[in-house]
Amino acid sequence: MSYDIAQQKIDLEEDLDVFWTCLTGAVVLIMQVGFAFLEAGCVRFKNMQSIMLKVVLNTAISIIMMWAVGYGIMFGTSTNSFIGNNEFFGKGYNKRTYGDFVFNSSLAAAANSIVSGGAAERMSFFGYILLSVFFSGWIYPVVISWCYNSNGWLKNLGYHDFAGSGAIHLTAGVGALVLTIMLKPRKDRFEKENLFKNASPIYICLSCLTLYMAWMCFNSGSSLALSKGAIYIVGRSVINTMIGGAVGGLTVFGLHYLINSNTNNRYSLIMMCNGNLAGLVAVTGSNDDIENWAACAIGVLGGFMYYICAKILHAIKVDDPVDAVPIHAGCGLLGSFCVGWFSRTTGIYYGFGAYQWGVQVLGCICFIGWSAAWHIVFILILSALKLLRVSDEVEEKGLDYEYCGGPAFYFEPIRDQEMISGRDSASNKPTRVIQTE
Repeated sequence: MSYDIAQQKIDLEEDLDVFWTCLTGAVVLIMQVGFAFLEAGCVRFKNMQSIMLKVVLNTAISIIMMWAVGYGIMFGTSTNSFIGNNEFFGKGYNKRTYGDFVFNSSLAAAANSIVSGGAAERMSFFGYILLSVFFSGWIYPVVISWCYNSNGWLKNLGYHDFAGSGAIHLTAGVGALVLTIMLKPRKDRFEKENLFKNASPIYICLSCLTLYMAWMCFNSGSSLALSKGAIYIVGRSVINTMIGGAVGGLTVFGLHYLINSNTNNRYSLIMMCNGNLAGLVAVTGSNDDIENWAACAIGVLGGFMYYICAKILHAIKVDDPVDAVPIHAGCGLLGSFCVGWFSRTTGIYYGFGAYQWGVQVLGCICFIGWSAAWHIVFILILSALKLLRVSDEVEEKGLDYEYCGGPAFYFEPIRDQEMISGRDSASNKPTRVIQTE
């Protein structure tokens, strides 16, 4: 039996690439933990369990829809440069496809969770499930096909979006914007703002750090390879991701401090976390082909973009409970544009002219139009079927109490717990036990 060293080398490189893609895809799925805690931390106590359930639901829905139709639309053989038209329900998968499927299913779940942020605290469960199916089975896969299918029309024009600032975050962020506008604000949201405090800044912090870690695999895993020099792209991507997120967080933290320096809220954990996510989204499109200083600059721009967009949305009374729109739509748009400015091989800063920037602008216009149009149509259908928004009574009571059997956890003051257990903490002596039903 002959031993073909060259073929063995090719096989090992392919195995390494598939393993890398599967591994990073698995880590990217951990982003769903981050999104679940982020959204639970941003809503009120009475809706924490229901919003986390929606994240788990859209994770499962995204994976099934990717297997059924999404992956085929994205990466199946395309004869029209618009969508793929085979590899549905796993037919025709091979070793390389398995890794791609794992990675892209995790990305689809993350995109789906972005849209869910706009629906927080007031959308019906069944309506949300239907929208999740439609987004992950049609709206999202078509955009990915344009940008990443070898025959996609935007890809052939030269559109570059390494890990999806525009294709993923902008598309999903526009969906969240349309959804939150058409759902209309939560009852009394802008009349009684003191009643809409975040349930848990601790959850938001936990989500931020979880997403920060997973984002490094989100971006670097988009190389889909480690062999043939791709390891250098991976390394550059990870470093730029870390820098962009860190600088974005510090920028928003500093802006908030300057504006609120004379209040007791001058140091904001939530603003630090949101700024971190803004910087991560902004650097996602270009992290493979920029210098470290450019990642720093993009992080600053992302921080400003988030802060300005969030203030504008609040001023015009758009009720975005988790700031999905400024973080993902605003910074996703910025991140896509930054490719045209800071790319070392095609950017304006390096003297390559404005062609790349023009293609990026074209791509973003198409993402916005496609996502907005289909979301409007589908949400109008849900509204006509009375599947869009819960009643005022259910909203007032809380979705956890109406649909989930009660709150995410039961809270009792420590003093009451000690009285119930029969011990007084002050004297450490037994007390009369309170009878409870």
